[in-house]
Amino acid sequence: MSATLTLATTASGAASEQVQAAIFDCDGLLFDSESVWLAMLADFHARHGMAGADLTPLTGLASDAAAEAVLARLVDAGHPRAAGSQARLRCELQAEFDADYSARLAAGVPQMPGAAELITALAARVPVAVASNGRRVDVRMMLAASGLAEHITRVCTVEDVAAGKPAPDLYLAAARALGVEPAACIAFEDSPVGSQAATAAGMIVTGVNPDAGIELTCRHRLTSLTQVSVSGEPADVAGDSAVQEAWWMLRSRC
Repeated sequence: MSATLTLATTASGAASEQVQAAIFDCDGLLFDSESVWLAMLADFHARHGMAGADLTPLTGLASDAAAEAVLARLVDAGHPRAAGSQARLRCELQAEFDADYSARLAAGVPQMPGAAELITALAARVPVAVASNGRRVDVRMMLAASGLAEHITRVCTVEDVAAGKPAPDLYLAAARALGVEPAACIAFEDSPVGSQAATAAGMIVTGVNPDAGIELTCRHRLTSLTQVSVSGEPADVAGDSAVQEAWWMLRSRC
């Protein structure tokens, strides 16, 4: 099974890639949830006397890494909350971020333009995975609520690996679960840490972000998923019993 993707890149016009699997980030790429995450962190900073703090370094981070970074800011600011055990406060911050973020996501999150169309087209031809620094409960909730879950073969989250992005663990785990070599996978990412992770995993990395000021480590750079088109014959899963069995074994592991 393979698919040919044509990408209308921002640098050199159209580019083409033939792949055996596709792996997507979730927050900020499939759903406008990165804005929810940053709004939550902005509110936290405002409550702690740090309104206007730069949130860019916190983009794409897992909640444990974000808690570590925010803890350092509280210490540097001499905030009273940082006076006790830093280990305890780090755990408190992570739990606080997780709870607040999940509650905000439950209110509903819009899909990003082109996400549903691209995943649907790819899923008809190759296995598709999601590799996210988010928590499993949040990622699965968004995928299920949007109807995208039925097109996803495998979901890997930060809870499935020893280290989240920018380490390559999540992307390597997703490729391994799909049974595809990393070099034959195209990865879609919108954040610096995510693009670094996919590149370290040896994948064909496509950065997707309309903000040219955000540097992404990638082979191709797009502003939207709408700039990707897919061609190639849909996989004839029903016509090959061996392929059908392998396909559904993969899907059952979601």
